Formats: sequence, C-alpha cells, structure tokens
Amino acid sequence: MPSPYHHIEVEHRDDVWCVRLRNRRLDEQELAEMTGEIVGLVKGEGCRKLALSLGPEPPQFLYSVFLARLVSLQRLLRENAGALVLCELRPDVFRIFEACKLDGQFRFARTFADAQTILNPPSGGQSS
Repeated sequence: MPSPYHHIEVEHRDDVWCVRLRNRRLDEQELAEMTGEIVGLVKGEGCRKLALSLGPEPPQFLYSVFLARLVSLQRLLRENAGALVLCELRPDVFRIFEACKLDGQFRFARTFADAQTILNPPSGGQSS
C-alpha cells in the first residue's frame, strides 16, 4: 500500500509516532507541505507523542522557517496533551538550536528508541 505522505515516513512504535523526512533537501513550499503532513498526524490521526528525526544526514532547508514551524508544532502538541522529541541530530544541527537559544525549548534524543523512553518514562516501580 503506498504511503499517504509525500514528504515523511511514519512508523508507529506503540503510542509513539516516529517520523523521518523522505528528502533531506526541501524548498520553502515543500517545507510547508512537510510540516502540514505532520500537523495532519496531530489533528487528523490522533498523534500525541511524536519523535521527529532530523538525521542521520542533516536536512538542508531554511532553518529559520523550519524552526518557527517546529515551535508551532510543539505548541500544537502541547495544546493536545502531547509531546515532541527531536532525534538523530548531528552536532552541527544541534548547534543551530543552541545558537537560536532553542536548545532549552525542545527535548532531544539520540535514537527513536531513546525518544520512546523520554515520551514513555518507566513507571516508578523498580523491576529486576
């Protein structure tokens, strides 16, 4: 069955929606379409826990526009009792978040598995 998404690949891992970009290079219109697809996951498909991969190869697009869209996406998820974790960032991409003073606004993980743990922390009980 073909994917309903043109710009993203979506994998469900329990209740976490793991999203990867299909293309590393996007122009402004494609960036808008891509974020529209992700917003559709939240508004139309009930996504509440989103892990968004920005790697392993760094995306190439207008970061100022993308960062604004990420902030809006995070706000949308929070308004819907959800959460966003960015994962698989290379150090140079993470430095962009630092330079824009957004590193404290987002949660980051190395892998989708790590993002799942952040989004679904273990319960308080210890197991052996």
